Amino acid sequence: MTRSLRQLAEDRGLRTRAVADDELQASCPEAVFTELVAGLAGPAVLADLFATADDARRPRLTAVLQLHGDPQWLVLSTELQGTTFASLTPIVHAASWYEREIWEAHGLEPIGHPRPAPLRRHLSPGAPPLRSPSAPEFPAGADPRPAFGPAVEGQGLVQLPLGPVRSGPQESAAFLFSSGGEDLVQVSPRLGYKFRALERMAEGLPADRALVFAERLAGTSSFATALAFARAVERAAGIAVGPAAEWTRTCLAELERVRSHCAAVTRLADATGLLVASAQYGLLTEELLRTAADLTGHRYLRGCLSIGGADAIQPSVVPHHLRRRVDGWADRASALRALLDETSTFLDRLDTTAVLEPAYAERHQLVGPVGRASGADCDARRDHPYLAYPGLPIRVPVRRDGDAAARLQVRLDEIDASLGLLRRLLDVWIEAPGPMGPPELRAGAALGWAEAPGGETLAFVELDSDGRVRHWRARPPAVVNWHPYAHACASGNNLTDYPVIEASFDLSVAEFDR
Repeated sequence: MTRSLRQLAEDRGLRTRAVADDELQASCPEAVFTELVAGLAGPAVLADLFATADDARRPRLTAVLQLHGDPQWLVLSTELQGTTFASLTPIVHAASWYEREIWEAHGLEPIGHPRPAPLRRHLSPGAPPLRSPSAPEFPAGADPRPAFGPAVEGQGLVQLPLGPVRSGPQESAAFLFSSGGEDLVQVSPRLGYKFRALERMAEGLPADRALVFAERLAGTSSFATALAFARAVERAAGIAVGPAAEWTRTCLAELERVRSHCAAVTRLADATGLLVASAQYGLLTEELLRTAADLTGHRYLRGCLSIGGADAIQPSVVPHHLRRRVDGWADRASALRALLDETSTFLDRLDTTAVLEPAYAERHQLVGPVGRASGADCDARRDHPYLAYPGLPIRVPVRRDGDAAARLQVRLDEIDASLGLLRRLLDVWIEAPGPMGPPELRAGAALGWAEAPGGETLAFVELDSDGRVRHWRARPPAVVNWHPYAHACASGNNLTDYPVIEASFDLSVAEFDR
């Protein structure tokens, strides 16, 4: 890397201010916002783009950027003069779904967007759900409801709907398959059946109460999403977190990662009919869930985080419960992986299935195992170190085949790596000094982040002078990784491949329907 993110911003005339060593903030006029973000998103990565609005001020657009090799983030915002803005999508493809979310949630129209239809609001047309109370509704004649995918026609082509109600534990989502014989020509997902507007519901609440919404955004990433929110609040209010609490948080984050990846492998084995492996990984997942309940009182680690620490956990409980389990989990995970690697009928179903080429993944700026299986060498634990991660050897497995087999191997590698990190953390455990009083909150705005099982999760929180949440933007990994899903489904696959495709991506609907 020849230049830092700060230097790139200053080269374009931006005056930045550091709210922390690893976060820069800046603002610019609306007229140059799109040009500036597009220029920065060439060498850098557009990690998020969102809107905020209330009755006290005009709506604002905010872009979050990062540069590989630089631990800093850049948060760039502009104030809009009306209810439209120049679309960034024709220049930066990764902005497409962010702008569609802004259109559906706030009624702010991206002028020049190639397909500005909202993503989720097919059941409830009307006022944008996150808009300012005084903002206008959609213009007369505008249809905010997205079509169920582009129309596909041709001789011998049939369309098959699936969902939103399905058997098993799958979340509510609908898919329209366009098939010529057995070949998948197109798969059109429709999400939003359980849209909850959690970000709006948290507004006006004290930060500790809003944390409950972050914990319940998605069960697959309860702890990581809440951690990103808590860190954003702490950074905004200038709250220091002690090393013992950071150590505990790191352990719980890795425990959640192992559990989530084991559950994903369970579903993938089940999708291929490998029932013994599915049962064995399911048993390991259940043991991880029960251990989480022993540690925190909740199987999905809810209620153990607090603003400023992890006060719900007795410090001595973590090493006591984990030390005698981690080695056993590692041995079993290694043995089960060897069995999978020796089962050719299983591996044949994954090879060349749902391929995402590295160039395509780069245009969409994918994160987590989905991105790393397609050559994206990114991990927030290494690239933007936090908690105890600066002192740990973070191994980031990267593959370039981009198929279901690569996504499986990345997850198996991460299970091994996370169990190794847990061993190191437990060997040098830090005891907490004792209970701390409630932290004092003040006005401020900051970014928080964590590496969830599905990839990088972001939270931007703005607090008022009473420490209440004025705005909260959640950007879980599924918001990024659902974007290329339809492309992967139609990349030379057939109908019988679909259960394998869905299991190999392991995308959370709840994260997207937040």
